[in-house]
Amino acid sequence: MKANISYYSLQIIGNVLFWGWVSLMGITGHEGDVDLGSEIILFLISVCISILATHFILRAYLKKHLPESQTSKKIYALAILYAAIIATLLNFLWWLGFGEPEKGYSISKALILIAVNIAIFSIWSGLYIAVTSITERFRLRKQLREQELASLMNQINPHFLFNSLNTIRGMIYEDKEKSAELVTKLSTLFRYNLSTDTKAHTSLGAELEVCQHYLAIEDIRLGERLNVSINISPESKNAKIPTMGLLTLIENAIKHGIAHLQKGGTVTLNSRIENNMLMIEVINPFNEALVKSGTQVGLKNLQQRIALIFGHSGKMSQTITDSTFTASLALPFEPV
Repeated sequence: MKANISYYSLQIIGNVLFWGWVSLMGITGHEGDVDLGSEIILFLISVCISILATHFILRAYLKKHLPESQTSKKIYALAILYAAIIATLLNFLWWLGFGEPEKGYSISKALILIAVNIAIFSIWSGLYIAVTSITERFRLRKQLREQELASLMNQINPHFLFNSLNTIRGMIYEDKEKSAELVTKLSTLFRYNLSTDTKAHTSLGAELEVCQHYLAIEDIRLGERLNVSINISPESKNAKIPTMGLLTLIENAIKHGIAHLQKGGTVTLNSRIENNMLMIEVINPFNEALVKSGTQVGLKNLQQRIALIFGHSGKMSQTITDSTFTASLALPFEPV
């Protein structure tokens, strides 16, 4: 729809500007009085014939005979010639019917007009090729980005399932009842994910609901060792974030922070809108000596998805200060 609107807008604007310039040159170069009414009618007729010829003849012929993603000089030449001949016939029919037929119209005049139309339509074809090539490149780039995002989404779900199953495995011999409850909570979480239309991005509010399911699982496993403090500004709830992005940060805070500490600690989640940017912080106590180096699949995956969705405008950073680990996201504020 947007592409069609852009095409028709460019068609009208381009033809109006071109024939307006031609009419202006004709008026300023004409000696004596000028019939302004006739010039306006001639301008409008020229615009209409040009649009009809380029859209219904030239463009239609190219779309029918030109293979996708290929160019053929012969096809373009024939399309331009057909459009030029038909545009010339339409001009002659107009002149004969509503102009001054007593002046007569010779073959030489027809050939000159065909030559002029060929030049005009050749320029139009060149512009058409340039615009469609740019549009095609943007389309392919968007398609590749969407495919890469889908691939990353397919990667993050098994990663999360693997970590959750490891959590349950560690509880089986300690507390069978809690293990059974963990399985129930996990099935609820995945049912929730399946029931929603999984996309590359979601709102912070919707993501927080998923996190609550995950925190319920970890609450069973860690008990009093896990405390959560959530400080979400109301306006940030509608902000766009990568799907499972916040979940990745919270999972990382618990797995590499709270779980290794004997007394546990508090995971703090802050969000606010600042200078039209969504600022998110996930803060947790941290003891680097107790943490085993992992694959960091989740964090690397999140960084890649931020780059694909927001480009250079979105950033993720990590800082360690006084045994405190802070994971931060700075994303352009885009309401969902």
